[in-house]
Amino acid sequence: MSQTEIQTQTRSQQERVKNLSELEVTVDRLWEIAQSHSGDTSGLLHILRVLESLHKRIRDDLFQLALPNSRHELFNLLRDIETNGGWPHIYRMKINEICKYLEQLDDEDELDQTPKDK
Repeated sequence: MSQTEIQTQTRSQQERVKNLSELEVTVDRLWEIAQSHSGDTSGLLHILRVLESLHKRIRDDLFQLALPNSRHELFNLLRDIETNGGWPHIYRMKINEICKYLEQLDDEDELDQTPKDK
């Protein structure tokens, strides 16, 4: 490997590390924004929708275009996905989970309203 190739690889690795650091800063900022909407269901829902939309754009417009062209490269990608946490997924609450949460709140309200022995 030539000196130029080594320098190019080193620069590429340094750029990746810088990009990951920028991503961590962005994640921290997003968390701060979400915390500032604590208790605001509509605001938090909007944030989740924006994140879901970004996830879809990255997947459809960038990731799919970057998929490997050979079986060997695809195998390596799939192995990497398996060993490093699986496929990225945005979990959505199901309606029945929300209903169970509401039922728990109702049960707690009923317990709070029962007359207490004196």
